[in-house]
Amino acid sequence: MIPFYFFESLIFLIFGLVLILKNVLIKNLLKYIHEKNLFFIPGFIEIIMGLSTLYFRHDTQLSSLVFLVGILLFIDGVFYLLMSDKLSSTIEWMLKLEDKSFRIYGLFIIIIAAGLVSSAFFIVQ
Repeated sequence: MIPFYFFESLIFLIFGLVLILKNVLIKNLLKYIHEKNLFFIPGFIEIIMGLSTLYFRHDTQLSSLVFLVGILLFIDGVFYLLMSDKLSSTIEWMLKLEDKSFRIYGLFIIIIAAGLVSSAFFIVQ
C-alpha cells in the first residue's frame, strides 16, 4: 500500500530532521516523558506503527526490509510498555548525550525513511 509507506517514511523523515536540526526539542520532549512517566504513549505509537508495517509488508518487493523495520518497531513498543522503570535510566543517559550523537541517530532515522520510501516504489504487481 503506497500511501502507508509514504506516511510512515514522512514520520521518520520529520523525526530524523528534527533530531539533526533541533535536537534540543527532542531532549525537552524526552525530559517531559521521563518526568511525567508517559512511556506508554510512545509505546502504543510504536506498536501500532510496527503492526501496520508488518501487515502491509506483502505489498512490496522489499518485504525483508519492511519486516525488519516493523518487527523492531513492535519490539521497541512492547519494551516501552513493559519496562518503563528500566527506561528511566536509559532516558537519563540519552539526555546526557552530545549533540553529535543525536545527529548521527537522526541520520540513521533518515536512512530508514529512505528505505521505506523506496519500498513504496517496489510494489508487487
